[in-house]
Amino acid sequence: MSGHPDEGARRLPAFVPWLALLGGTGLLMLLNTEWALLPGWLMGALFLLFSRQRRPWVGFVGLLVANTVAAGVANLQVFPGSAASAFGMAFGGAVVVALVYLADRLIVGPRASFAGTLFLPAAMTGLELFSSMGNPFGTWGVLAYTQARAPVLVQLVSVTGLWGLTFVMAWFASVANWAFEHRDERRRVLPGVTVYAGVLVAILAFGALRLAGAGSVGERVRVAGITVAGEVAKGREAGLSRLIKGEAFGDEDWRAFAEASRAANEELLRLSEREAASGAKLILWSEGNAVVLAGELEALIARGSALARERGVWLGMSVGSFTPSEERMLRNEIILVGPDGAVAWRYVKSRPVPGWEAEHSIPGSTELPVSQAPGVGMLGGAICFDGDFPAVFASASARGLELLLLPSSDWKGISPLHTRQAVFRAVERGFSMVRQVNQGLSVAVDGYGRVYGELDHFTAEERVLRAELPVGRVPTLYAHLGDSVGLLSGLAALGWVLVAAVRGLVVRWRGPVRGVEASRAQRPAG
Repeated sequence: MSGHPDEGARRLPAFVPWLALLGGTGLLMLLNTEWALLPGWLMGALFLLFSRQRRPWVGFVGLLVANTVAAGVANLQVFPGSAASAFGMAFGGAVVVALVYLADRLIVGPRASFAGTLFLPAAMTGLELFSSMGNPFGTWGVLAYTQARAPVLVQLVSVTGLWGLTFVMAWFASVANWAFEHRDERRRVLPGVTVYAGVLVAILAFGALRLAGAGSVGERVRVAGITVAGEVAKGREAGLSRLIKGEAFGDEDWRAFAEASRAANEELLRLSEREAASGAKLILWSEGNAVVLAGELEALIARGSALARERGVWLGMSVGSFTPSEERMLRNEIILVGPDGAVAWRYVKSRPVPGWEAEHSIPGSTELPVSQAPGVGMLGGAICFDGDFPAVFASASARGLELLLLPSSDWKGISPLHTRQAVFRAVERGFSMVRQVNQGLSVAVDGYGRVYGELDHFTAEERVLRAELPVGRVPTLYAHLGDSVGLLSGLAALGWVLVAAVRGLVVRWRGPVRGVEASRAQRPAG
């Protein structure tokens, strides 16, 4: 068990740990931004410095408050809804994070051995994995995502998934603190720092060599992604906004909504015709960009089928169809139509976003569809939020998925973060991907995460993504190992906690016994 933080080390001025807490709090507020790369590394080191240098209960309360405030403020920008829900979500996450740092403080603590630096990364990695399994938001908020703008580091997920990257980042925090705590013992510190530096250099070298040796993953296919927005979609967007706010819709409201949506649907078909005539072999609409009442769905599919047949293209029609009489009124799906005019597959979104969508959507498909598309490759589909759940893609990957169609709909608060996170799925399992986004960043990437086309909804005059995208598979170890790195980390941390608990019980039990025996030995005979 740990001792007092000042034992055997030069005493720090009392304000330094509090400055570290303040700095970590500021960095935490940057994690959902484009500037998250360095904060992702430094935040944990500052929080750990505070935790290690304060009494356990002070560290726990300080981190709980700091994480709640910082994450709550960040949530206000990211998740639409009330301030109460934003800070409520932040508080739940902050409790768990503060408990992890408290466990490190009690079990490892200041002035520990180098081996002790492994506890925090193991606990943090295991926590993120197990949380993602039961969390309705999936892997949202995982530390590894902060490195999305560092392609060399992202390559690690092709071996370990997100969990190896989280581990090495959290390990940096504990190694940095270990070195600082033993700053008067350079001979002891140097070997440990060298070990960590060697691991990090190996990871960087792996990523650099993987990218340098990456050739084309397959034949290039001309793809086009289409989003209809602006004036022509104004009536449709207004109707969707009213529905999400829970406003009552009468028959006249539904008729007006359907009429407004038809204009946007016509524009989608017109733009699809144009892109096909320009040479696109695959066309994808963004999530729910086509909206119809359920009774009109088959007519829209028939028109898409006719277009695909006449132009000899593959058309991914992302459609939101509504059945006003049902509580679960929304069918959010992607329908893939081939050059023969036949429907190759249909997929209903399996992970609706918690809130209005989850409450009003019909049950989703049980697994992702995959089928051979001559002239393109093995095509599969998912929708937006599905991309935050790595396990969703295991079966499709095993069935030979080469190109994932991921139509999406975001909002300014999560763009481009949500798209950057989705790219991790392509690197993990080595497939190409087109993510066409309404109100977000659209991309076309290969299995290394290399970008072949990009479109920002908020700056583009016309929301049409065009790319010559290589389609094929890149072999990855993660496709075989799955989440074993995260699982083993979590089990190691749990075992560490159990051993520490047992040792604590033994010490408490043996202490009084030895005291009784000593007192008996000191009694005079007779």
